[in-house]
Parts: sequence; C-alpha cells; structure tokens
Amino acid sequence: MTESTSRICAEVQRYLPGYVDGSLPRWRRRLIALHLRRCDDCAVELERQQTVAAGLGQLGDAAAAVSDVPPPGLLESLLEQAERPGVRGRAAVPARGAVSGARPGLSVALLVAGAAAGTAAGYAGWRGARAVRSRVGRGRR
Repeated sequence: MTESTSRICAEVQRYLPGYVDGSLPRWRRRLIALHLRRCDDCAVELERQQTVAAGLGQLGDAAAAVSDVPPPGLLESLLEQAERPGVRGRAAVPARGAVSGARPGLSVALLVAGAAAGTAAGYAGWRGARAVRSRVGRGRR
C-alpha cells in the first residue's frame, strides 16, 4: 500500500461513521462506496462499524423499552461482536507505515538537516580546537 493509498484509506475511514448512519451527502457516499469495492481493509472496517452501530441500535431500543435495565447478555454480545474478525475471516491489519503515520519525505529532510547541523557543529569545534592549539603552541615558544 502506498503512502497516497493509506492517506485515501484514512480519509475514507474518517467518514465511515457518517456512511454507516446515512448522514453523508450522496456524492461522498458514492466515492466511499467505490473505494470500499476495491479496498479490503476499509471494507472490513465498515463491517466492524456496522456491527457496532447495530449493537448500539439494539441498546437504544432496549433503553426505550426498559429505561433502567438493559437486556441480559447485551454487553457480552456487543463485546463479542466487536472482538470478532470481519466477515472475510481476518482482522484488519494496518499497512506498513500506516501505524506511525510517518511521512517518508519529512523524515528524510529532517535526517539530512540533522546530519548537516551535526557536521557544522563538528567542523566549528574542530576549528576552535585548532585555533586554541595554535595559540597555546605560540605561547610556549
């Protein structure tokens, strides 16, 4: 998965709650649906969010029916559903680099800048030490 693809997935996953509850504009729903047909990881995340939304809907229905006590086993059922892998039989695994959110271009630029700063500091220290040695050497004569 490339960096641009992981950015697209992050953007799609940001809008998945609105996709699940139907609050997104039609044009954005179409774009997300197109992406979901091609991306297994985002499709698994959608399934997980749909499961959670359905469980929350059941919780809301139960709360409306009985305002004080949820039905027995509801919490266990929700926790079990949340822990279960997606319908495809596997859990979503983030792409390489997606967990840290690192930007390779920025990392390289910072590495080069750090190396240049270290080199400049080393050179300045060497020049200073050389000047001190030459002054001390002149003083001994």
